[in-house]
Amino acid sequence: MNHDVLQTLWFFVPAYLANMAPVLVQGHFAFLDRPLDGGRMLWGERLLGAHKTWRGLVAGTIVGLAAFAVQRLVHQAGWLEALAPIDYGATPLALGLLLGLGTGVGDAVKSFFKRRLAIAPGEPWVCWDQLDFMVGAYVFAAPIFAPPAYAFVLCLPIVVCGSILVTIVGYELGMKESWI
Repeated sequence: MNHDVLQTLWFFVPAYLANMAPVLVQGHFAFLDRPLDGGRMLWGERLLGAHKTWRGLVAGTIVGLAAFAVQRLVHQAGWLEALAPIDYGATPLALGLLLGLGTGVGDAVKSFFKRRLAIAPGEPWVCWDQLDFMVGAYVFAAPIFAPPAYAFVLCLPIVVCGSILVTIVGYELGMKESWI
């Protein structure tokens, strides 16, 4: 596998984990269980839907930041240095926050389009459901660092397959409504 692809996959670990965070915090932090769209409608449909909450966005942002902080510690300990596309010690923690926030915003933007296409919340939209977080994370992180575009594109099939696998596991554990 191309070294740039491996570095790009490692760079997006905070986004992968941030993407899983909303499912893991379901049933917790009730004060944040409020829809991002505030119930607003467009053309008779919710902007995003009830599934997109402040709880999920905040959880994903915090997880993205925490995962980036762990990557920084790993890097500073001299481990996995060959996978580092950046100097984690010299890069602001804000990059982790942006990866986590971009993950949630990318998912929300995809939900906006799903509602316009009359795809119900929780119903699968194959490929877009698996890539929304990556595109959002890439866009949000880009002002600080963006992996090479070709490496990012080469990662997408890997991310689609990995996301489907994680979703199947979540479904089997009763954490997801659909297996895909």
